[in-house]
Amino acid sequence: MNKSTLVFLFGMGVLLGISNISWKGESFPMYLVVAILAITSVLFVVDMERRRQADAGRALEILKDAQNLRIARKEVKSKIPTNSPRRDSRAAYEGSAKIGAVRSMAALVRKPRLREKIFEICDFADMVLETIRRMPSDTPAAVAFAENHLSKLTEALERCFEMNKCEEYRHAPASLDAQEIECFGTFITAFRKQQDNILVEGKNS
Repeated sequence: MNKSTLVFLFGMGVLLGISNISWKGESFPMYLVVAILAITSVLFVVDMERRRQADAGRALEILKDAQNLRIARKEVKSKIPTNSPRRDSRAAYEGSAKIGAVRSMAALVRKPRLREKIFEICDFADMVLETIRRMPSDTPAAVAFAENHLSKLTEALERCFEMNKCEEYRHAPASLDAQEIECFGTFITAFRKQQDNILVEGKNS
C-alpha cells in the first residue's frame, strides 16, 4: 500500500470521527464534512494521476531506449568484418577476461534496470572484441579498448558497489537512478566510437 492510499484512508477515518463530534451543542455542519471529503478525494485522485503519468513517462523512456539500442546493436554488428579469418589476439584475450569479470559483478547489482544496462554494455563490448579478432593485428585502438576502456568500465562498476554501501545511496530517488543508468550508457557510445577507430587503424595498417 503506497503513501497516498494511507493518507486517503487516514483522512477518511478522521472525517468519519469528526462527523460524530458535537460543537456548541449542535452537530458538526455536514456540508463542511462533505467539502473536506471532496477536497481530500480530489487531492488523492490528482496524486494518483500524477503517479500514473510519471510511470507512463518512464515506460516510454525505457521503450525509446530499447529501440535506440536495437538500432545501435544492429549498426555495430554490421561493421564487424566477416570476410577475415578469426584470430585470438592478446587484446581479445585480455578484453574477454575483463568482460567476463564485469558480467560476474553485474549479476550482483540489485537494481534491475542498472543490471540490465551493464549486461547490454557487455554485449556491445563483445562485438568490439569480435571486430578486434577480425583485424590483421592488434592496433593501438584495439589495445586501448582492452586496457583502458574496459578497465574504466570495471572501475565505474566498483565505485557503484562502494556507493551502494551508503544508506543515502540505497534509498536514492528514481531521478538519481535514471542519471546513473544514463552515465553507464555513455560506455556504449564510447565503445561504438572505438570500434570505428579500430576499423580505421586496421585498414591503414
